[in-house]
Amino acid sequence: MTVHIEPPVAAMARAWARAVCAEPGSSTAPHQLEPVLVDIVERLLHLARTEPFPVPQARKLGARLAEAPFERTRMLAHASRWLLGFPSGVPGSLVATRWPLVASQAIDSYAQALQERALAQQEQNISAKVSLRVQEIAALQHRLRHEATHDALTDLANRTLLQERVRAFAADPSRGVGVLVVDLDRFKQINDGYGHAIGDEVLVELANRLREVCPPETVICRYGGDEFVVAANPRRDTLGELAHRVVAALRDPVWSSAGPVPVSASVGTAFCPPGKTCDFTDLLRRADRAMYSAKSAGGRRFALAESGDPELGTAVAG
Repeated sequence: MTVHIEPPVAAMARAWARAVCAEPGSSTAPHQLEPVLVDIVERLLHLARTEPFPVPQARKLGARLAEAPFERTRMLAHASRWLLGFPSGVPGSLVATRWPLVASQAIDSYAQALQERALAQQEQNISAKVSLRVQEIAALQHRLRHEATHDALTDLANRTLLQERVRAFAADPSRGVGVLVVDLDRFKQINDGYGHAIGDEVLVELANRLREVCPPETVICRYGGDEFVVAANPRRDTLGELAHRVVAALRDPVWSSAGPVPVSASVGTAFCPPGKTCDFTDLLRRADRAMYSAKSAGGRRFALAESGDPELGTAVAG
């Protein structure tokens, strides 16, 4: 009867692989590890017979223990146990004498590779956390910037953003700067008759209507309680057309939680032609005077300010 005796390297690799795969959390099968372990050990045995002492080659083989298919295994203790305890040859022989040195270099290289991998992973984790934190800070800065430049109720621009955008408009010598002052007619009666909560609903709805009717490049500002300012940057004075659309958009009742609320607005415009120095305060004053002319004429209409004097524009009846 012939008894099959497994070669020492294969037997050691099999036992080593089974021990490693028995560790908690291991997801690797022994048959995936065994052939690689056999190859590494046989190469180390070959190096133990090589002159001069092959330190770099031994360390290179040890580093392989940190690569696939071992990247998800924890086996530094196993590597030390199985490699240093492996009976490499007859005691006193060249291989047996040099084996502990070769095995030690491989184990040391494996430990170094594990440390480098851990540091790389830690650096990657830190980098990911830093990146996430930077994104969170950027988002917070954006939110704070938005809150600092927008009205809390309507989310329209506030006075700070309006002035900032008008300065940018004025810096373009090829375009003019136009302003519309929009004042709601008899808004105090809405607050008194329906309550401030309904008044807020009206303001939000009218802000949305202004967004719909104004071109995308304009800036719409809630300038006061029931007053809005629209700033534009056209090449020529087309504010009358825009004012007409604004008056028409703000004349239909607002359907609130208390039912329909009648609304209307008076609008005044002022324009600074291209190439002229734009004084925003003066432009706003002229548009405001034009708005009061429209309101004095009964509201629900707009007036144009030309050369500093408001000229009554086309009335828009309900």
